[in-house]
Amino acid sequence: MKHHNLKTLQALFAHPLQHGVRSSRVEALFRSLGAEVTPLDGRRLRIQMPNGAETWIHTGCGVGQPDLDADAVMRVRHFLKEAGVTPDHPDAEPAGPRGDQSRRLVLHLTHTRTDAFQLEGDEVEHAVLRPYGLWGSGENLTHRHDRDIAGQRAPIDTDYLARITEAIAAADATLLMGHGTGESDMRQVLLTYLGTHRRDLLDRIVGVVTLDHASPSEESLLALAREHFGNLPHRRPILVPGQAVP
Repeated sequence: MKHHNLKTLQALFAHPLQHGVRSSRVEALFRSLGAEVTPLDGRRLRIQMPNGAETWIHTGCGVGQPDLDADAVMRVRHFLKEAGVTPDHPDAEPAGPRGDQSRRLVLHLTHTRTDAFQLEGDEVEHAVLRPYGLWGSGENLTHRHDRDIAGQRAPIDTDYLARITEAIAAADATLLMGHGTGESDMRQVLLTYLGTHRRDLLDRIVGVVTLDHASPSEESLLALAREHFGNLPHRRPILVPGQAVP
């Protein structure tokens, strides 16, 4: 590892927590480890290691070369530890299996339903979560006249988000799939909710995938899951209490 990348690695693991770690230096560090780094909206970077492990980080605010905030530094530190990369062992481990036996969750998110595919070994279980509250009413809550107070954002269906969060908590790794931008993008709504209510689960989000259209086939969703998780499971439906599987 080159000297400047080693210095960045040491800064990420410094005690006490070091401020002023440039996002551009962190990006260069990951690229030197063979990672694929992809810019996302909302000043975020998706990072995929050669062994398939993924995470995302906020790259900070400001102009020029922004610094990572404390949460992002801790997130990077944890991700590097999981990859076996520390200042004492600065080189990434060789690519290995993607953990096909772990409990992996694929969520196709919309405001009206979430298709949850739980992958374990060579099997998949499919369930559907539907909102019972505000987002289950069928109203267009993005229009100003549907808001409770003029000028405020559309209300959030916290019960729906809480049930999705429970599914993430039961999995080892979760892949988010969706379509849209801004408030219409349930991936971003969920990530914001997790950041406020269950920040500990953010490390389990291993990828955020943007779909080409809003209604993909189950086959295309599982094909994307195979790209991320390394296998194509066989479908086996399960029932969610109070809901029917279509």
